[in-house]
Amino acid sequence: MHVNTVAPGATATPGNGAFVDVLAAMTKDTPAGAPVRPIDIAYAVRWLVSDEAAFVHGATFDIDGGIDATRMR
Repeated sequence: MHVNTVAPGATATPGNGAFVDVLAAMTKDTPAGAPVRPIDIAYAVRWLVSDEAAFVHGATFDIDGGIDATRMR
């Protein structure tokens, strides 16, 4: 059994389309320079449930375009 976590960052979805400018401002200084797309999260999940990730256990994957790594603490 695998127990892993995917932690998405600022994600552009149809439900928050009215906040495109806010998402752009939140992510402009990140390595990706843009909000996360739902497909980016899906790619990570697809890999985590594949045989290629058979030895990944207890991990958290930040699918956030680098926002967590560049955030001032």
